[in-house]
Amino acid sequence: MHALLGAGTRSRRVRHDAAHPLDVDLLVVDEASMVHLEMMDALLDALPDDARLVLLGDKDQLSSVEAGAVLGDLCADAERGRYRPETADDWELLCGQRPPLELLDAAGPPLAQALVMLRRSRRFGGALGEFAAAIRRGDAAAAQGLLDDDGVLRWCDGAHAVAALATDTSAASYASYLECARAGVAAGETHEAWAARVLAAFDRFRVLCAVHDGPWGDDAVNAAIEDALAARGWIAPRQPWYVGRPLIATRNDRDLGVFNGDVGVVLPDPQRRGALRAYFAAAGGVRSIAAARLHAVQTAYAMTVHKSQGSEFEHAVLVLPDRAPGLSRELVYTAVTRARERVSVVGAQRETLSAAIARRVQRASGLRDRLEAGG
Repeated sequence: MHALLGAGTRSRRVRHDAAHPLDVDLLVVDEASMVHLEMMDALLDALPDDARLVLLGDKDQLSSVEAGAVLGDLCADAERGRYRPETADDWELLCGQRPPLELLDAAGPPLAQALVMLRRSRRFGGALGEFAAAIRRGDAAAAQGLLDDDGVLRWCDGAHAVAALATDTSAASYASYLECARAGVAAGETHEAWAARVLAAFDRFRVLCAVHDGPWGDDAVNAAIEDALAARGWIAPRQPWYVGRPLIATRNDRDLGVFNGDVGVVLPDPQRRGALRAYFAAAGGVRSIAAARLHAVQTAYAMTVHKSQGSEFEHAVLVLPDRAPGLSRELVYTAVTRARERVSVVGAQRETLSAAIARRVQRASGLRDRLEAGG
């Protein structure tokens, strides 16, 4: 969105505003829960008066680290529906279905007529879907009861949980990715197709940390995983750059076309013997950058839950610290919904998980009050 609005790297000025609007008829913003109040204000300011704006996102996920929870405020009453009869008529005309009677309200506010809520997820079901639903409604007891090591949901606890995660779970789960990275280009395969295959292999599994600092943070967990992989001979020990190193960008670099949160992998340069390049997913394939040109990156076997938003993995591991301050229901829910098939939760004590599920993020930006006052 910064690029769309033409935001400067060292100032809050943007190229597009009310006087210089965007040239769009329809704008769709995905992962809208991550858009903070100031950015949404700038976006609305830059939209032409006759343009349509569609916001897609999960109101129960983590909001931006900056001020506001715009999507959450807009969708605060979405469960109730409150659709007017004329809205139901439009639905029937467009979709061939009417909202159920319990979602109808002849006096429904204007905002409710612009909201559509997904009420049955087909992305995952079974125990994983039940686990996410229990977290979403704040039912810690039900969530804990589902963590029973059935192959889909698992709890790993104890003082040595992180060490076990690094030496066992992560090493085994990243093995196929590293084998793919070390095997090189297959017969009849292009270098770009191989790089795309390596990226796909890496995205099957991820360790998600609730915090950045300390022994349970992503820096410490990344170091532990690298040590475990080096001990097995799967990566070069104590090397800053090596084949198979996963990366995540930590700030925008428009000159290189790399943006905060982009994930890539380091592979050999096909044109220069001994040189390394970082490969990132791009529309229709991959793009690559000489590794030596990347400065604002960090290793990404583990990443924070905030950084994982917008991503999906077959198996996600959530690492919780030994104390609950700063943890929230939204953080746990965001981590769990990154997984398509399996979730593991690692922590020193199960009470930390229960405390996090019980705590909701409270943000008072004033937007919800103004929406309610305006109907």
